[in-house]
Amino acid sequence: MRNAKLALAAAAATLSVALLGAAPSGPAAAFLDAWSKVPSYTDNIKIHVVKGSDIQDRTYHYAYLKPHFARIDITGGAGRGGGASWKGGDTVSGHQGGILSGVHLNISIHDGRAVDLRGGTIDEASFDNIADNIKSAASETNAEEAWSGTTYDTVTIPYTDPFGATKRVIFLSKTTHLPVRRVTYAGTAIVVDEAFTDVNTAAGLKESDF
Repeated sequence: MRNAKLALAAAAATLSVALLGAAPSGPAAAFLDAWSKVPSYTDNIKIHVVKGSDIQDRTYHYAYLKPHFARIDITGGAGRGGGASWKGGDTVSGHQGGILSGVHLNISIHDGRAVDLRGGTIDEASFDNIADNIKSAASETNAEEAWSGTTYDTVTIPYTDPFGATKRVIFLSKTTHLPVRRVTYAGTAIVVDEAFTDVNTAAGLKESDF
């Protein structure tokens, strides 16, 4: 009986690995370990988004506090001066730029005023989202790749969206192991290119900051 129980447990473990994929390794594991030690951070994001013939270029200032607090301010490009804050759930508190900057509204996190050209939401800009993507990926490929004259560790994972995306490549710093770039592809075409700069993991953010 004991041997039968052990055999069943081993079979269940094998099935679990087959269904969920192997545990992250290499650079992916190094990132997850580094990220587990970061309670909050701020950064600047430069993003280039393509959907069909439409193109959107923006820059953001972003703040994140675990487990589910985010604030985003559009500092350049379409919607400059606008921003939103999120405290978990399906709504954000946001405002548009210009003369409407003083008008704050609570809207759906998926509202057209709260997302980018491809429907990306405020929480998806976080390193937590990258960690979740890696953890839930059925497979991953760890490699090295040069970008802007520097070599980074990269993690490639399957990824889909309603507009035909097929994979994501995350560039990780060899020093901090945190993301410096995330590139989303539809086939061989880049449809989202995000660069993360000025990352501050000593921001000391509090819930009242959101």
